[in-house]
Amino acid sequence: MTELVPRRVIDDVATLKALADPIRMAILELAMAEPARTWTAKEFAGIVGISPTKIYYHLNLLEQHGLVQIRDTRVVNGIIEKQYGAGQLDLRFSRRTENDGESLRAAVGTQFDITRDEIDLGLAASTMSIDADAAETERLLVSRSVASIEESQIAEFRAELLNLIRKFEKSAGSGRHPFGMLIALHPARSE
Repeated sequence: MTELVPRRVIDDVATLKALADPIRMAILELAMAEPARTWTAKEFAGIVGISPTKIYYHLNLLEQHGLVQIRDTRVVNGIIEKQYGAGQLDLRFSRRTENDGESLRAAVGTQFDITRDEIDLGLAASTMSIDADAAETERLLVSRSVASIEESQIAEFRAELLNLIRKFEKSAGSGRHPFGMLIALHPARSE
């Protein structure tokens, strides 16, 4: 097994383009959410909702870019079954990737699309609600705001936000409920 990288910096356009697909992002999110776990192609396919034969294209592309890795292989009914896991614990984007605004825009757009689709499905299935009186385990919170932050406090704000996310994202166990989060901290346009 290749060593799991704590933080991967995406600094090439090809890897950025590989991330600009909702199926590959779903696979990567699953793998990174449980970095010690291994997954078969069939397990990934069942969760992301595509056939096992189609998932191999996506897994191969993620593997080529080091985003997932083969952790083990075994023979099942005469067929070699691969066990996949995350290639890293955390992803960051290098400033160099900004040179390809189209790929970065596609990767960001994929995140918005995944979030919108999850919300649409949750509302349609009545597993989430916009009602303020709904149970906390079902209540959807969508908020957009603009904060005015002193220049000397921007780094502190960013660090505290990331620490809060990390505090809860790795938690698992009984009584815990998964919540999706899409957070973008960006300079706002001056009006």
